[in-house]
Amino acid sequence: MSHPTLELKKAYLALRHALDRTVREFNLTSAQFDVLQILLHSDGLPHRALQERLAIASPTLTNILDVLEREGLVERRTDGADARTKTIHMSAKARVLCASDEFCQAGDRLVGRMFKGFTDSQRAEFMHALKRVEHNLDTIGS
Repeated sequence: MSHPTLELKKAYLALRHALDRTVREFNLTSAQFDVLQILLHSDGLPHRALQERLAIASPTLTNILDVLEREGLVERRTDGADARTKTIHMSAKARVLCASDEFCQAGDRLVGRMFKGFTDSQRAEFMHALKRVEHNLDTIGS
């Protein structure tokens, strides 16, 4: 039997590969998709907050945002309250992409594949267990 940490890592890597294949047809990477998904639900986040939600280094996020900005999918704006802070916003082009039938259907197919063979109850239990694991690990050292 394999160690739970290894199994979770293998599942995460399989998800990243599947997500990369899914969003490639939209000229995105899984990392770019992650940024857009967060902004879709929390537009206008400061760079630091977006970085924390993604759990990535600032230079890595900067590189992702540079590409998304060049493609016209995000905009960096100066925060009115603090000129040193940049907020990140989805562009209208990105909103159209994320709301398109093709994009939504591709995401639905991926999630359907991910939960193939699960009952609705098993899916709900799995999601609850993931949140519990996340919470348990976040409390280490606090």
